[in-house]
Amino acid sequence: MRRHRGTWRETPCDRTPFEELRPPDGSRVLYDTGGNCLFGHWGEDKDDRWNRYLDALDGGRTFHLTEAHALFGGGIEAVTYTEPDTGAERHAVTTAVDPGSDYCVVDYPDREAAAAAYEKEVHGHADGEFGYRASDLPEIPVDPDSRLPNDLRMLDDGTVIAEADYEYLYGPPPSRITWPRTPSSVPPGRVRGMTAAPRDWGPGEARVEDVTPAAWHEENPGLRSKALALLALADGRVLLASGHDGTARVWSARDGGQLRDVVGHSEWVLSVALVVLGDGQVVLATGGKDGLARLWTVQEGLPVRELEAHRSPVNAVAWVCPPGEVPRLVTGSDDATVRVWDPDTGREVATFEVGEPSIDIVCSVATAVLPDGHVCVVAGTDDSMTASVHVWDVTAGQRLHRFTIERDDDGIRGPRVAVVTLADRSFRVAVAVGGTVRVWDGLTGEVVRTSSLPAARESAVAMAVLPDLRVAVAATDGGRTVVWDAESGAQLATATSGRPAFPPAVALAARPDGGLLLAVGRRDGAPAQLLRLDL
Repeated sequence: MRRHRGTWRETPCDRTPFEELRPPDGSRVLYDTGGNCLFGHWGEDKDDRWNRYLDALDGGRTFHLTEAHALFGGGIEAVTYTEPDTGAERHAVTTAVDPGSDYCVVDYPDREAAAAAYEKEVHGHADGEFGYRASDLPEIPVDPDSRLPNDLRMLDDGTVIAEADYEYLYGPPPSRITWPRTPSSVPPGRVRGMTAAPRDWGPGEARVEDVTPAAWHEENPGLRSKALALLALADGRVLLASGHDGTARVWSARDGGQLRDVVGHSEWVLSVALVVLGDGQVVLATGGKDGLARLWTVQEGLPVRELEAHRSPVNAVAWVCPPGEVPRLVTGSDDATVRVWDPDTGREVATFEVGEPSIDIVCSVATAVLPDGHVCVVAGTDDSMTASVHVWDVTAGQRLHRFTIERDDDGIRGPRVAVVTLADRSFRVAVAVGGTVRVWDGLTGEVVRTSSLPAARESAVAMAVLPDLRVAVAATDGGRTVVWDAESGAQLATATSGRPAFPPAVALAARPDGGLLLAVGRRDGAPAQLLRLDL
């Protein structure tokens, strides 16, 4: 055997890699899927040794805990445990927000140091989009429902998939809520025309009271409304929905409190509509410049469904509740179509074409259930020369009327429509275009009344039925608002605001006591001006 003829020399050990694992504060990086750790240096028996540590950690006492979003299923935990090699008490912080991709365990000889490290980890992993489900740190915002972003869906096996991919692979996804069928309130009967000639006397001028909540008197340009919708509930509450640049909001008309705000459109929210289901749940529909219609629960703010409604902006949305069926959503767009949707299945159930895309623009839609139980849809369209009002019986699949209003001013903007049914089994259709406001008998097509807003270049209209079977018609150009009795033409109320709102928006709701609640969009950024009309 040959002998070593060299010299032995002692070389200092490079402690840098080990100092990373065992810093001067006495902490130890036991395990880290994304970096250097003691587990990687434990040799051949590292798995058995790590299992002993896991058993010790599982048997320890948790003194801090934050649960990650349900999408990930992990969390951040601080535990006091007995070290299996020495029997000493140590304090470990386990970070496993997404256990399948990140897992790190660092232990400390001092509990206060572990608590500080825990707090740093929780703050460092906070995610505004995927918030924590729970945390014992009071300053950390949590989302107990762990809602997914609107464009994601979780399958039954836990797989997360984009909504667009789901629809491509499986068809429209199931609805996130149960849609009860609308009960029949009265037996259906034949639709009738007006039972008599219009009365030539009015019900008298209404007493008008400004009931705008104090919270809405503060100017906020970000809340300038592009669309409004009122909904009176059976318990006396009134909700107001408003559409803004990229957000829709639902408000309490009683105290002005914001009940819900929803964000999901990539561009402006152009239209809003509210509906109360048979089980009392309220659903908000929004139409966007991005061509989408979205549905949301008002109570939780949960996205219910996204409809790729049109290839052009969705200028108008409206609900209708046919007896014995689930509610239907109606949308209108620049693509010259009006579409009717089943929100439960997400499928289109009817389409009506009004002309050439990008030439014949659907500016507004309105809906009603006719006395015979059929669904009536009214659309206001514009081809830059003529304003038209289309009236369809959706159930029968036929057009009932097309009314036209010639325009002599290119600066006048497109028509807004409204429709109501009366207890005498008749119905009325109204339009506002420029300064002209017109009401027709829905069956015969005869003009009931023509009123005006002088010098208005764009206006909006709404209708409500009074207890004596008269119809109140409200129209606004954004600065002036007038309410008429449609039969006699008498003015019931007038109101003015500051600078005209653009675009003008108005909504009208009948109150249980026989009066009316009027909402008018405001330019100063408040959601709306609210007026109570006592007749």
